[in-house]
Amino acid sequence: MSRGAAGPIAVLLTAIDVARWMQTYYSWIEAYFDAPKTLTELQRGAARGKRDGYDIHHVVEEDAALKDGFPDSTVNGAANLVRISRLKHWQINSWFQKPNLNYGGLTPRQFLKGKSWEERLKIGLDTLKKEGILKP
Repeated sequence: MSRGAAGPIAVLLTAIDVARWMQTYYSWIEAYFDAPKTLTELQRGAARGKRDGYDIHHVVEEDAALKDGFPDSTVNGAANLVRISRLKHWQINSWFQKPNLNYGGLTPRQFLKGKSWEERLKIGLDTLKKEGILKP
């Protein structure tokens, strides 16, 4: 933002703002364009922890699985955790909240209520593939 400045000062202040923005969000953009990885690679990433531009994602949704009685050791176990792009994580969360004709007009979250771990896992993995995160 030029903050009311004009000429070269405005250009300099704008460049500083852009540099700050890029420092904050470049890792998010870079992560978004990651090539698909194997499930093992994604799980290893989660085991190494958070990284700028990435989130730890539950392949089978954490809250819903816990509410349906799946044990915490399974839901939060290494096999269910993957490190993925933060922006793609947000896309997946949004997809799980929207009504879907493939699930009778229910949201995927509604559809999966009461379903087996295997069915939840299949949809979670399919979603990672659809988003270009997991290698087909």
